[in-house]
Amino acid sequence: MLVPVQLPFGKTINQTTDGHSITSDSAFLVETISNQVLWENIKLLELGSGNGIISIMLSHYHPKWVILGIEIQNHLVKLSKANVKLSETCPSFMEADLREFTSSLKYDLIVSNPPYFPKDRGRISPIQERAISRHEITCNMMDILECVKRNLKEDGSAFILYPQNRWKDLDNFAKKVDLKAVKKFVLDSEENKKKVIVELVHA
Repeated sequence: MLVPVQLPFGKTINQTTDGHSITSDSAFLVETISNQVLWENIKLLELGSGNGIISIMLSHYHPKWVILGIEIQNHLVKLSKANVKLSETCPSFMEADLREFTSSLKYDLIVSNPPYFPKDRGRISPIQERAISRHEITCNMMDILECVKRNLKEDGSAFILYPQNRWKDLDNFAKKVDLKAVKKFVLDSEENKKKVIVELVHA
C-alpha cells in the first residue's frame, strides 16, 4: 500500500506503508549537499536509494547533475521509477547490492542515508522493508565505506548521514579503507536525537 509524500517544491511522490517514515533527515542531507557542492555538471551515486526521495530532490534542485540511485529491494526500485514520473525529475534507479557494486565509471559525488543501527542494537521490525531501512541487515557501515572507496573519483567526495553516537565508528572505519573525514554537519532532528553528515574524501 502506498501513501503520498509532499515534496518542498510542490510535487507529490509515494512511499510504502511498510517503509521507514520519511523524516527531516532527507531534507537535511539534500540541503547540506546543495550548500556544499557548487559544481554544475557532476555524476552522483546514491547508495540505498529507497523510494528515491533524496535523488529526486537533488535532481530537482540540480537538473544538470547525472544521478543514479542503487537499491537492493526490487519493489522500491520500481517505486522510485514511478516517483520520477510523478516528480518530473530525471534521476535513474537500478537494483543492485552495494556490497558488490563496482562501476567502471567513477563518481564525483556519493551520498547515502544508510541503516543507522547495528543488527545487535534495538528491536528489529518484523516488517522486512522497515527492518532493512533501520538495521544493518543487508549492509553495514563498512560495506557503505568500501563501496564509496571503490566508486569515488580521486578528487570526489561523499556525504554520509548517521546518528551522532556512531561518529567514532564512522571515523575509525573510514581510516581502515583509506578515506578521511574533512567536514561534519550536525542536525538536531525532530526526535531530538542528533544526526551528523560527514563529508569523506580519499585519504
